[in-house]
Amino acid sequence: MKVVITGASGNVGHCICHQPVEQGAEIKALIHGNKNQLSESGTETIRGNVMNITERFLVNRTKIKTMIKTILYTAFIMLLSFGSKAQINLVGVANNPETGKIDIFKWQALDPESVTVFPTILDGYYFATSAFDSYNSNYYITGISGDSSGLYSYNTISNQENLVGGSLYSNISEFDMSTGKMYNLKMETEEYISIYEFDINTNQDSLIGVIYEPGANGIVVDAIGFDANNGILYYVGFTNDPALCLYAIPVRESQFSFTKTIINPTAAPFNIITSVNFDNVNEVIYARNATYDSTFNYTGSSIIEINKATGDIVTRGELVEFPYFVGGSSSFDQNTGTFLLVGIDTSNVAKMIAFNTYDNTYVSGFVPDNVSEIVCDNTSFVLSYYITTGVKAEQEFNFSLYPNPVSDRLTIDQPSSGEVTVKLISTQGKIVLEKDFATSKIELNMASIASGIYLLSLTSQGKTVSEKIMVH
Repeated sequence: MKVVITGASGNVGHCICHQPVEQGAEIKALIHGNKNQLSESGTETIRGNVMNITERFLVNRTKIKTMIKTILYTAFIMLLSFGSKAQINLVGVANNPETGKIDIFKWQALDPESVTVFPTILDGYYFATSAFDSYNSNYYITGISGDSSGLYSYNTISNQENLVGGSLYSNISEFDMSTGKMYNLKMETEEYISIYEFDINTNQDSLIGVIYEPGANGIVVDAIGFDANNGILYYVGFTNDPALCLYAIPVRESQFSFTKTIINPTAAPFNIITSVNFDNVNEVIYARNATYDSTFNYTGSSIIEINKATGDIVTRGELVEFPYFVGGSSSFDQNTGTFLLVGIDTSNVAKMIAFNTYDNTYVSGFVPDNVSEIVCDNTSFVLSYYITTGVKAEQEFNFSLYPNPVSDRLTIDQPSSGEVTVKLISTQGKIVLEKDFATSKIELNMASIASGIYLLSLTSQGKTVSEKIMVH
């Protein structure tokens, strides 16, 4: 199987169709010409369970951000110190050998007792196409069902799934956590990188701007992260110099612009940077750096920090016991500042690595068998963090509620003429209230609900919309 970068079409050309893979195999990059460029074909040969490594990021108020950062760090250290597992919610997919279908897996990092499985309509999926919209709790992947393929969505709160055929969704995509908007990179013509805002609901692209990069013939898969505080899409790619480069693309500005910073590599002769993630609490770019010697033999991997202004690399920690890594497995938990990815250790055992970016240590352990396309469900982070900014989601069907915050009675006005299911969900994912209504005006008694931040979701005719509320 060969998948690393997309060519002028902007889409991955290979897929995974419920084929279990073996562990402990070798990964070898095929580099042609200058060895720190990707090959013209833009491919990597991947054998066994090891595929290409890539992955997938608020508050502008300094006092709040500093306070929350301190609380999150303290909580994470306490959880690890007492031998407990931080509640880092993960989502991924795997083949079910009994049904021949694809299953959704939900679990908490390193906790085998937390696994829940949801059977899907999918027969297969395309590699390196997963993304998670934490604003709306939706897991996305390019899926295959029978003769149809398109954008598959799964809501981790309602367990509703959907497949939209003929989607324009790109595998070089990232969500803005503060708005739920998605941004895509595409190379529709060689040497030109197009940046789009993608509306999932209407399956429409809006062109934001184009970057001309002479000699470029592809885009590196999953080497992007999104700064939701400032609306900046970061992308690590190759230039024609040749050099590794950090592109910073502000996507909220009325006039398109971008900056390009050459990344200063480590002492190793060759570096390949993948698994780019953005820490929205500390506003830091993290990634995995694979190093190679002068004859391009693999020498090791480390978690690195990339300086946004200078391009300097700071090595945060070496992953010495893991010679291989599973593609589609890297993500970042915003609540705890944990960089997550699946590695294959020297005993050929797949383990989830949880790297603490606050103290540069990591623990490793359980990961469900053969699960890939792993993302971190940061819904609770978005709920608790963005409620202070007043950002409001764009809804598939409009509804209004008042008062918010609420202490006694909550009124909901919604336009649906059919039955509506209302759920109130805590930041821990627990459903604390669930009722069906058939009226446009809904009233909920909130007097017995404990104080805190909740997600209020309305589901009608296969559509789910949500709003954050505060009970006090």
